[in-house]
Amino acid sequence: MARSTQVSRKTFLSYFDELIHDMQECDDVDLRGSVRLGPKKVRVPAPMLTLQLLLGGEDGYRLHMDPEMVIDARGRFHASGDYLLFDPQTFFNGISGFVRLAEGASLTLGRESLLQRLLLDYPKVVAEQHLRLKLNDNGLSLKRKSSKRDACVAPVKDKDLIDRMVRWRKRKIERLAKLLGSPIECPSRSEGLALLEQVIALMGREPYRPQARDGRPGSLLQLPGRPAPIFVGDLHARIDNLLVILTQNGFLESLQDGSGMLILVGDAVHPDEPGREDEMDMSMLLMDLIFRLKLLFPERVFYLRGNHDSFSEDVNKGGVPQGLLWEKALHDRRGAEYRDAMQRLYDVLPYIAVSPQFICCHAGAPTMSVSRDDLINAHEKPALQHQLTHLRLRNANMPGGYARGDVKRLRKRLGADEDTPLVVGHTPLSADDTYWLNAGGIEHHHVLFGANPKTVGVITRTGRHLVPLKYPAEPLLDVYNRLIHTGTMTE
Repeated sequence: MARSTQVSRKTFLSYFDELIHDMQECDDVDLRGSVRLGPKKVRVPAPMLTLQLLLGGEDGYRLHMDPEMVIDARGRFHASGDYLLFDPQTFFNGISGFVRLAEGASLTLGRESLLQRLLLDYPKVVAEQHLRLKLNDNGLSLKRKSSKRDACVAPVKDKDLIDRMVRWRKRKIERLAKLLGSPIECPSRSEGLALLEQVIALMGREPYRPQARDGRPGSLLQLPGRPAPIFVGDLHARIDNLLVILTQNGFLESLQDGSGMLILVGDAVHPDEPGREDEMDMSMLLMDLIFRLKLLFPERVFYLRGNHDSFSEDVNKGGVPQGLLWEKALHDRRGAEYRDAMQRLYDVLPYIAVSPQFICCHAGAPTMSVSRDDLINAHEKPALQHQLTHLRLRNANMPGGYARGDVKRLRKRLGADEDTPLVVGHTPLSADDTYWLNAGGIEHHHVLFGANPKTVGVITRTGRHLVPLKYPAEPLLDVYNRLIHTGTMTE
């Protein structure tokens, strides 16, 4: 898709104005310059500006359809080729959902889709199958699927509204820069050690940790139900992906106002990109960023221990002994004290988080029988630690993995309802995605992976339900540091 320009906008508007003369206008609704769609397919050039959609007549449901804009390493925004459909009344306020129309794909808007109902909060005026959209090289086609419910479409001509998405995103990057106040770069040895020691001290009194038998903070986090969780999967040194999450939606704002909480499921370190498994510098920067966020939001940012949060010789990727290389890199670059402090951090990390709305751990449900008390005291139980950080879904190649019955038993032991979502990381189910709902055919069991080089997904809550959201990966570290150093994002 071409970049959004004034020329392409004018071309589209001219085409749309001609379309009005050949079709029935929506003159009975408050949608200026709109066209009433019928059962016959209408095709228009791919609009490089915002469209308004009205599903269901005068009192219907309004959506905006915006070209998805992504930022490059030079700080410039470009159209990704996809489009986002969202409720303009809620999208720019708090954590909210949206639906994506991908380039080369089709999408039917309507209440028939449970996920759409959760993401967009459709009212009953929206039909089961209301409007079909298709996007390809020939443009955007629209076809009303409901014979009883109207559908109208109109372009947004106000430049402020057309450019709103880019301005909104820029403000979020600027907000993060103001909040952190300094570049994301390698600190001096003393600064790095001081940061880590502050986090370790905080973890010793971390909120929501029931006390273990030995008096230390327990291995279980008992989190409140009101804040919306923002689950992030294994990042494996992809610091850009975390920066994307912090500058999208209302995630950062929710941490600031207390309406959200960030839950990282472990394994932030150790690249999984082939040929780069032994590079550890970005892992250090990512942990520094997580530490800074933890200090800023001690009751809103939580990190669960994963299998890569270790110096063990058993931690490897593609034959590369990442656990040992991680320990050596920390020792060589930041000193023996820092290496020892990182081990102390690992020893105090929680293994599992529970709330009235969810359960979350790094790997999966234990196959061994455990109680809530066992989970609180998991730091005393190596076998339980291993299962919470290493187990994978049972399949032909993993007969010792966990299965539906193990998930059911874990919910029961924690006093959770049978439909309480279990969110885990550790086991991406394919190489080309970032989340999987009802993974392994297990209802309300979701897998997240945060290190996909093209997209990054989160599972969060909009309204009363957990929903998945996906964003394009962007080179935000360069953009962020340039903003800090020069006061501008653009190269």
